[in-house]
Amino acid sequence: VSAQSDEFDAKMKEYGLIDVQTLDKEIGVELKYATEDNFVGENMYGSLTTAYLLPHFAKKVVRAQQILRQRRAGYSLLIYDAARPISVQRRMRKAVEGTPLQIYVADGQRGGRHNYGVAVDLTIVDSEGRPLDMGAGFDHFGREAWVGGDKDVTLAAYKAYVEGLHRQGLITEEAARNRVLLLEIMDSVGLRPYVKEWWHFQEKISMTATRQKYKLLDF
Repeated sequence: VSAQSDEFDAKMKEYGLIDVQTLDKEIGVELKYATEDNFVGENMYGSLTTAYLLPHFAKKVVRAQQILRQRRAGYSLLIYDAARPISVQRRMRKAVEGTPLQIYVADGQRGGRHNYGVAVDLTIVDSEGRPLDMGAGFDHFGREAWVGGDKDVTLAAYKAYVEGLHRQGLITEEAARNRVLLLEIMDSVGLRPYVKEWWHFQEKISMTATRQKYKLLDF
């Protein structure tokens, strides 16, 4: 892990991002790219353990946590990834270049929404802190992890797709229910999923608009 990773905290703050847990300490954080438990099998964040997001986006996640608590007492959101420096994105992209996994990893030049501080990867944990069964683990690349086809853009369409996965025997009924719960909660705060990753949520605007509106985390 490069020495640069130790400076990530300072850089995130420099770019105006905030630590989500300063707004709600009940939200869990377990950054998967600060471990080897990810699709690359490497720690890419070094000592970074904080989930940073742009303030307005962090507030949406906090609101989602409040709604979840109202619906399921004792349950919490658990963040697996938040803002991601473009240098890390380039390493990820390099790891999958020329493989079927390439479609899942944003281009290392202009980056994806994580590289602008406006995307979050998360799940739900129960009152014991155990992640709910979502039918596929984080960073699982395959149809079991999808929540829609490329054209799906409404909550109703996402739910129908997830229920279809259950009918096809790809995920259990419990996993489908849990996934729909997560979809409903995130949709209620104005966030939509990336259709091939049940854990990834972003604003309901285009990537072009995202690049125009926000600053690339260029470090």
